Amino acid sequence: MRGENLESVKVREQIRSVLDLTKAGDIMKTEFEVVDPDTTISNVVSRMRALDLHEIPVVEDHNKFVGIVSYASLIKRRNLPITTKAKSVVEIPPKITSSTVLTDLAEKVVSTSYRQMPVLRGKRISGIVSREDIVRIVPKVKELASMPVSEIMTTDVRSVREKDPIRVAVDLMSKLEIRTLPVVDDGGKLTGIIGIKEIINYNWQERRRETVGELVGSSEPIEIEVGSLAIDHPLTVAPQAHLHEAIRIMIDNKISTLPIVEDEKLKGIITTYDIVELVASFKARDMVYVQITGLEEEDRLSLDVMDEEIERGLKKIAKISKPALFTLHVSKYNEAGNVAKYSLNGRLITEDKVFVAKATEWNLMKATISLMHTLSEMVKDAKDEMVDQRKKARLSL
Repeated sequence: MRGENLESVKVREQIRSVLDLTKAGDIMKTEFEVVDPDTTISNVVSRMRALDLHEIPVVEDHNKFVGIVSYASLIKRRNLPITTKAKSVVEIPPKITSSTVLTDLAEKVVSTSYRQMPVLRGKRISGIVSREDIVRIVPKVKELASMPVSEIMTTDVRSVREKDPIRVAVDLMSKLEIRTLPVVDDGGKLTGIIGIKEIINYNWQERRRETVGELVGSSEPIEIEVGSLAIDHPLTVAPQAHLHEAIRIMIDNKISTLPIVEDEKLKGIITTYDIVELVASFKARDMVYVQITGLEEEDRLSLDVMDEEIERGLKKIAKISKPALFTLHVSKYNEAGNVAKYSLNGRLITEDKVFVAKATEWNLMKATISLMHTLSEMVKDAKDEMVDQRKKARLSL
């Protein structure tokens, strides 16, 4: 079943009911790794490297939960000495219990961007649930399993070139709040994948580290090319591949990012996060779930106005197709002296399909208005196309 056929409220309710048969307690792992609050960042990262983790819980007194340490949070706090203790850098995620249903669980994962989160019983951890645990359920829902990946992939893919310095990749990951980037040659052909894990592993082995920034290559960055650390010959799928095929490749090969390639050219990318976001869009809610990330502190004064423009745009879209979930990431670049340029990437999931759009402007409000206008036009065009297809189908009977 293609995305446009998911328009029926009844069908969406049926999909949600199937998804929510699964609860966090059904899929969580009861054996998991933790660190002590007084463990140094150096030892935390060493543990995470060894176990291939992007987050690790911090506990005290027989699994009493203190918080989470993540690669993402460490990248943002690059000036921290690596002798800093874990308890000083923990984050507190939304609460998940064993009875949290799958769509609610997916929304909580989307809100944090964590790859794994603790399941609590009272104040203690009883298990860990990951993006992959959520993604494994999707192939059991035939309407989702048969969707082409082209319908949910991100088409505006930021990539790095083989000859770019590693610091370019680190800066881009930090700006976009992502941890993996495709690597392309001068002709735009996909040649590899680079992740924060590869960068940290290299820094860990090759240099003396005193701060988190030195660990991830953002302070006194290592002068090595992206191509030297990238994983060659990455697994890929074609745009027409079904979602269950992409999930199988991800799960079987323990990867979270899958490039979409056609005629050797990078057409898009799909991640476990995108699939979790799709699951979250089926959660029963009275209002559209909206999440804005990437705003710098000085731009947060504009948040209220942004919210108003987004709400106005979503109301317009709702007259055509009911929105379920909207996420927006803001990137800021200083291209002309001290004048900032804003790049906005939005993903909108409606009752019909998934829409991805981008807007770039010197003014944050203009960028927001432009993005919502683009999404509105995309939704309208998709609806018109669906109507035309139905007319042709009736005429052929």
